[in-house]
Amino acid sequence: METKTIVYFKHGLGNLIMFSPALQALALADESKQIDICMSSFWEDPRRPAYDEYFKLCPFVQSVVNYPKEIFTKKYNTWFYTNHSEASEALDVFRNKNTLNVPMPDWSARAVHEIFWYMNLVDLHGYMRTYNNRGYTPPQFVPVTDEPILDFKNIKIGICNGTFSHRMKNGKQWPYFNELVTLLKQYYECTVIKIGYQDEMQDVKADVDYVDKLTFCQSAKVISQLDLLITNDTALMHVGDALNIPMIVIFGGTLISKNGAISPNAVNICAGLDCQPCQRTISFYNCPHYNCLLRLGVDMVMSEVRKKLIVSTEKETRNPTEIMIANVVNNETLEITCAGNVGIGT
Repeated sequence: METKTIVYFKHGLGNLIMFSPALQALALADESKQIDICMSSFWEDPRRPAYDEYFKLCPFVQSVVNYPKEIFTKKYNTWFYTNHSEASEALDVFRNKNTLNVPMPDWSARAVHEIFWYMNLVDLHGYMRTYNNRGYTPPQFVPVTDEPILDFKNIKIGICNGTFSHRMKNGKQWPYFNELVTLLKQYYECTVIKIGYQDEMQDVKADVDYVDKLTFCQSAKVISQLDLLITNDTALMHVGDALNIPMIVIFGGTLISKNGAISPNAVNICAGLDCQPCQRTISFYNCPHYNCLLRLGVDMVMSEVRKKLIVSTEKETRNPTEIMIANVVNNETLEITCAGNVGIGT
């Protein structure tokens, strides 16, 4: 049976994972239980291969139309898009077909998670009426390949410090992963595995280096086998969230209320500064200090690691959070200890 629903979406990979409950809801509301996807045939940046792989492996996606190189051959009743999508010739077509033009919210003021904003848009298209009047939200979805297999007998800890946009690097990437790996190896019998893309974490030492060596869904396979993932706010964090992996998510200037992990196995941590979060403001790109990341010490992260991992696996009984960690901020040494005050931002 041919689907009557087609969806246009172009944004970050993490945004795609957060959009996946809405995609599944649209499929459930269609008689075929599937949807078609439209993407711009001119889209060629590094995200595109991951999008192609993702939709190829999605059971609720019937076909992909690459517009304008390919034309629309089916008769669709629903042309779904969001104003959180990046512009293209394809988006113009959807705006002409669908006049339900809902502006993006003020993320900071509304404190709404991106997943549920998308679901609200789906509800406006009749999802609750046509499928489930109780407003069922499908889980986040990420396809996982068969390989690679992590054949390690000890604790498997993944680390990730990614960002697609170099403009967002200073406001998202945490600078202390080398120090963290040193403490992880000191206190736990573990294999540290780094994952990501391009030059992310090139100066961070790890037991296994998968950075820029795997496809998006292969990276998901690695994450699915981890005992713990320690990551910043990046696409692979959302993969871990979708897979319900025990996870510590480090936030700098971005919005936990909009982007944060929602799995009960995850904790979102931040330094808790008055200026946080600054995402969607000019300060995010022009901050003079980025203390939101510089002052989030290794001790804060290790405090959460201890909660996530089984105590009996530790090499020593000494609490890692009692160690004084010296962080250098603007050439000034700060002695930081964890006093149980891990910031949970909104």
